[in-house]
Amino acid sequence: MSNQVKDDLELLKMMNDDMKSSSSNYNPTNYWSYYEKVLMPELETKGLRDFRRRKHSVLRSFGATDLIEKPLVDLRTNRFLHNKVTTSIPGFPSLIKGANSIASSIVGGIPGWKNSILNKPYEFCKNVGIKLGAKPIESFTCSDIGNPEDRIEVEGRLYTNKMLYYYQRYAYAQQYIDFDNIQVLAELGSGSGKSVEILKKLYPHLTFVLFDISPQLYVCEQWLKEVFPGQVISYRDCKTMTSLDNLEKGKIYIFGAWHFPLLKNYKLDLFWNCASFQEMEPDVVANYLSFVNDSAKDVFLLEKMNGKETAEEAGTKGVLNPVTIEDYKKGLSNFKIKSIQQALHPDGNPMWNGYEESFWIRK
Repeated sequence: MSNQVKDDLELLKMMNDDMKSSSSNYNPTNYWSYYEKVLMPELETKGLRDFRRRKHSVLRSFGATDLIEKPLVDLRTNRFLHNKVTTSIPGFPSLIKGANSIASSIVGGIPGWKNSILNKPYEFCKNVGIKLGAKPIESFTCSDIGNPEDRIEVEGRLYTNKMLYYYQRYAYAQQYIDFDNIQVLAELGSGSGKSVEILKKLYPHLTFVLFDISPQLYVCEQWLKEVFPGQVISYRDCKTMTSLDNLEKGKIYIFGAWHFPLLKNYKLDLFWNCASFQEMEPDVVANYLSFVNDSAKDVFLLEKMNGKETAEEAGTKGVLNPVTIEDYKKGLSNFKIKSIQQALHPDGNPMWNGYEESFWIRK
């Protein structure tokens, strides 16, 4: 299929070896060490074919998959069918799940109904963009490379719920920065590259400097190379760079997190972190922010400001010590918060407890 992403296990190994040989400040902390145990083996054995529709995949942990998360019809929202009494009946959860599948199949077969239901998040995000003065959602279409299962199709344009989620983050941020008049954006924790796809398609002139740990960085590079042919500067070339002074306009540069010190003394237009800092430990975040505090003109953060869930013990799922808004204020001492608000899902519902998007400007 033409919408597949190529495997390059030699590149994956190179990234992973380089990361392991770098300072502990740039290696996975407890949260990601938990996932790394299965993330590398999955990429080595299954590769990247159909990765955006892969069920029960650890790639979901950093937003790489695009799955249909909800049935078209969810009978669990009906309190007469789904309540304390009915859920106590043996076998009821399986029964309601089967009924949801049957009802969804029936509704999906009725002309117009399926799109009417699936397009609700699109309409919500479209209106968010209009309200906030963002570039219209109709001005871009998402790539189907990687074969996403979740597909929202509107007048020949493709979207997924995750892409709508990143459009919302852009729509919020553009209230406080003129993307047409900035040049370089650095993102730490680029994940699979979804933020980049949205921003690059809306503002082709932007230059992106991406940092992440391996193997997330590997997925990001391989996918973006297919989405933006000829515009991605591979990690193979970036790993030997000693300065950011001669970046080529409009290109996407792939760096390991261990290259983050390249930002020292570099004047950066915008620093972007989307739900990544919260998965680290406070001392690691403080190290990263020490560079951002001096180099960036503006900062966008989407984080669980009251801290990510803690692990029961080292090596189990979660962080050892939560990073909170006080850590961001301390690390970004040269900045003040211009705006902070509760973040929403594409369906208009609040993200789970404590997630807020914020924009920071220099004092």
